[in-house]
Amino acid sequence: MITAVVDIDDTLIDTRRRMQGIWHHVLNCRIPLQAIEDLNLRQIFEKYASQDQKARTPELRRRFFELLLCEDEVGIDLAELDEQIPFAAEALQAWSNHCIIVYLTGRPETTRDITMAELEKFGFPTENIQMAMVDLEDWRTGAVTEARNSLLSSISQRHAIVRIVDDYPAYFTIYRQFDITDRIGLLRSKRFSPQDFINHGATRVVESWKPLIEDLPK
Repeated sequence: MITAVVDIDDTLIDTRRRMQGIWHHVLNCRIPLQAIEDLNLRQIFEKYASQDQKARTPELRRRFFELLLCEDEVGIDLAELDEQIPFAAEALQAWSNHCIIVYLTGRPETTRDITMAELEKFGFPTENIQMAMVDLEDWRTGAVTEARNSLLSSISQRHAIVRIVDDYPAYFTIYRQFDITDRIGLLRSKRFSPQDFINHGATRVVESWKPLIEDLPK
């Protein structure tokens, strides 16, 4: 059976409010949602951190990732702020009748139960699916991209992948190495342009999941 591979964070699930909550805990200030969407982590820190906080960069960086990776109760509670991206669940439910769904995510294995519960809450397929997650150690060693490559290689050896969807252009450099004919970039952030996705290997770019509901993998 053919397979569709789909990223989770900011492809299926909107994490902006969670990121806003994380930054509030780290920097003790409220970062506008537009800034969360438009700026990367380094830019947010440079713009909103105080001089004292900038002097404590390694400590605050560690705290940021502890919360992001749900390594303590505060991080787990903040995950409740996640929201569904419109039409994503409807699209995957339609696809699940025609192909295997594999969730490929940079979330660590330690968040598997949290992630499955979240997907179920938002109405995404959670039966007869597969979940490919990185190890927490991959985050600690800065090897998340390499781990993602390895995970996709393993998936491709077991499945005939015909479609992949992601919101991050740089990952398409990985995806175009595999025999995946339909590589879809989901354009959500103003940090990126459609050409950014195409330059990295996407075959097309969409701005919403809505047109993909009836566009079944084949």
